Amino acid sequence: MRGKFVSSVRAGYLDILGQIVDHCCLTMPFASPQANRIADRIYNQYHFAPDFPWRSKNNKDNGVFRHLDSSKWFGLIINGRRELVTKDDDEQNVDIINLKSDMLPVDGQSVFPAYHMNHKYWISVVLDDQLGDDDVMRLIDESFRLTGKQG
Repeated sequence: MRGKFVSSVRAGYLDILGQIVDHCCLTMPFASPQANRIADRIYNQYHFAPDFPWRSKNNKDNGVFRHLDSSKWFGLIINGRRELVTKDDDEQNVDIINLKSDMLPVDGQSVFPAYHMNHKYWISVVLDDQLGDDDVMRLIDESFRLTGKQG
């Protein structure tokens, strides 16, 4: 249907729906609660929000945390099958954060050699609440330091 009245009703309806969304909905860029808590903590500590540089259907939800001055990554949150890091047959989808590390605290439970990154310098941390937020943030702090300006 068209016409002045129908258009005004439609515009009013869309305005009301927009107000409901603004007041009642939270933006949660990642699938897991822990990934969203970690993204909030990174924002609160470093004032960086993730950017989503990929447009492809498979990668559009992958969020990169980077230094503003150099654009170097210090974290990447992806959603993928657990088997990508565990190398077993677990097809459960989980959020994973890749971080640079000089400690390489691989434990085979929550921390693994990095998926899709250099295993000598990067780790993958499964964000499924097995490793607490404070421990994840310590690893993020290390990655932030290691990827920052040197000297």
